Amino acid sequence: MRRASVGDAEALARCVVAGVADYPAFAPPGWSGPTYEEELAHHRADLAQEHFHCIVAESGGAVVGQITVVPAARAANPVDDPALGHVRNLFVDRAQWGSGLAGRLHEAALADARERGFARLRLFVAAGQARARAFYEREGWRPAGDPFDDPVPGLLMVEYRRLT
Repeated sequence: MRRASVGDAEALARCVVAGVADYPAFAPPGWSGPTYEEELAHHRADLAQEHFHCIVAESGGAVVGQITVVPAARAANPVDDPALGHVRNLFVDRAQWGSGLAGRLHEAALADARERGFARLRLFVAAGQARARAFYEREGWRPAGDPFDDPVPGLLMVEYRRLT
């Protein structure tokens, strides 16, 4: 595992697009995920910023997983709390499901958050994403409020929080 660089933008964009491929099963009718081009542009811009800490896992020279930690003040639905970090984009290649990679990426993100002085973390997960919600709850995350409609990504979301 290592911190992502701008050179990883293409692999990260592909990972996100593949990671949301199943979302239409629980998303509102007509929902579509981000395009590769949209994700690529976001990752190129984000990876150039110092506050954006994306950790990648590699296997055979290919990115097979990712997780990102940013200050909550610089995330979607910003909160001006310097002790609060925001976790996003925990995605693992399907071939790695069940390998424990998601747990290792999660632990790496927690370590990164502690090193950066975040005492607490939050994340948003789609209410219909049962697999992800079960993972986070096993890892000590707890819902922090009622589900809410988030215009971007256009889904019903649940905020989770935990201590680092």
